[in-house]
Amino acid sequence: MRPSAGTNGRAGGMVGKGRSWTRSIAALALLSGWALAPCADAEEGGGALDPSFMPMAEIAVPIIDGSRIEGVLRFTLVLRARDAAGAAEMVRDAARLRAVAVGAGLDFARLRSSPYRAVDCARLADSLDVAFRAAIPGFDRALIVKVSASPQ
Repeated sequence: MRPSAGTNGRAGGMVGKGRSWTRSIAALALLSGWALAPCADAEEGGGALDPSFMPMAEIAVPIIDGSRIEGVLRFTLVLRARDAAGAAEMVRDAARLRAVAVGAGLDFARLRSSPYRAVDCARLADSLDVAFRAAIPGFDRALIVKVSASPQ
């Protein structure tokens, strides 16, 4: 594999292996769009979402480094309940769940996030799971639908 023309040997576009990575990204985008379509339909009232899933609006928390706001961490979640009773409890306590998500997001953004590198979604999901399980016993898992970190 060799650097593409115009990069002067620096990191840049690579040629030689073909464009299999672009096909993989396109396939991933198609699959993720297909997987998220039921949530979008349910929010618009067009489809029935499984009652054990509860979509949440986007959450945005500041990324603070020292005493400065470096950027913003944004994430969108769908919460999954263990059973129907847990789902009912989650719907009843939606405001508290949002407060828990904001608190866990602030903690994660302060300790483990930067606007200049990729967000560790596995760690974010684990942090959210621990916080939600402490708040709602019928909670099963936080599914991260969308996540981004951007500079201020």
